[in-house]
Amino acid sequence: MQTNKLIAWLNKQKKINKLKIKKKRYQNLIQWKFDENLIYHKTKNFFSIKPFLCTQGNVTWFQPLIIQKEQGILGIIKKKIKNKSYYLLQTKIEPGNINGVQISPTVQATKSNYLRKHGGKKTIFLDYFLKKKKVKILSNLKLSEQGSRFLNKKNRNILIEVKKFPNKLKENFCWLSKENIKYLICKKNIINMDTISVFSSVIKKNQFDLPINTKKDLNLKLNKYNRKLIQQRFPIKFKDLKNWKIRNFSISDIKKNFFSIFFIDVKANSREVINWEQPIISDHYVSLNGFLTSQINKTTHYLLKVINEAGRNQCQFTSTISEKNFTFKLPKKVDFKSFFYKKNYLLDIINSDEGGRFLKNQTRNIICEVKEYKKINIKDKFIWASHNQIVELINQNKITIEARNLFASYNIDKIT
Repeated sequence: MQTNKLIAWLNKQKKINKLKIKKKRYQNLIQWKFDENLIYHKTKNFFSIKPFLCTQGNVTWFQPLIIQKEQGILGIIKKKIKNKSYYLLQTKIEPGNINGVQISPTVQATKSNYLRKHGGKKTIFLDYFLKKKKVKILSNLKLSEQGSRFLNKKNRNILIEVKKFPNKLKENFCWLSKENIKYLICKKNIINMDTISVFSSVIKKNQFDLPINTKKDLNLKLNKYNRKLIQQRFPIKFKDLKNWKIRNFSISDIKKNFFSIFFIDVKANSREVINWEQPIISDHYVSLNGFLTSQINKTTHYLLKVINEAGRNQCQFTSTISEKNFTFKLPKKVDFKSFFYKKNYLLDIINSDEGGRFLKNQTRNIICEVKEYKKINIKDKFIWASHNQIVELINQNKITIEARNLFASYNIDKIT
């Protein structure tokens, strides 16, 4: 699709799709319950929010986590038109979206939604991902969501290819080329994180790849910290969340290290149901997510960091820097901070978190190139990994959604 037609389509969708949200007192919730130790939907479907006392070794903190045991489907349909690959994406409205609508996968649905627990419309094109249609499966990976916000949450990330497909589409669906997707990823808050997550599962390997560290080195690094990991979560009552404040419209941490939980009433004219209420999480500041990259042995390498998060039982690799609620006024906590103050970035884009659970949360995604990698003083939690090694780590679900989405955004022209 030509760029001018693409922009016109997006602008039209923004006008057609109407969204209105209003913050609500928790005392006035109708569809949701706020008990002393759990926020949950009255049907016990969808998701819940539970407060925890968390410990990692000698470190202790308090925070709620989203509990959503069911696995959702994030699925994209691919089709070749005149020997060129196109991907079926949709504009979708979510309560937390900054622009109202963002470009989403062909299917983006929780299990509760596609089983129609909300009593609304069915999910379009779902049959293609439930093995009810003849398709070629290019990728079907169970990948983790944000470990600092969810408790052990995973979604199915699926890319399928079809030969035959209905010619007529609803106007919020569109076949986009790689060039279209690459153009839109560089635009602020246009393509949602679920779309990028699916594409992260189908990044092709480079023909030449000579890593400085072996696969064994990477596994040893991760296993070392998994053996050291002494992490526990203890369910508590909301009133016992230390340094958190419960107000009529929100639950928020006083020191602004975590997030706020708001209760909202939503009206959206193009969703399965047009009116609902829900809790939603809002960060205090924009987050920072960045990779240091370097050419080593004529091979692109990325500096990974081992991380253990409150909502995961094992460590994963993440980006060189991955800071929630980051502010450039508070740089002392950040490793390699000097590199991320430079302006000669290979990539510098702003994307927002998934708008179904997060209210206008944004992340600044940066990639900086290091010319002389040997001069960097690498701490024990860090390790260099090549392009092909990161592709393998994604397939093994050993890398966080923040890192894999940043990697995919930079390598979007290499999707299958």
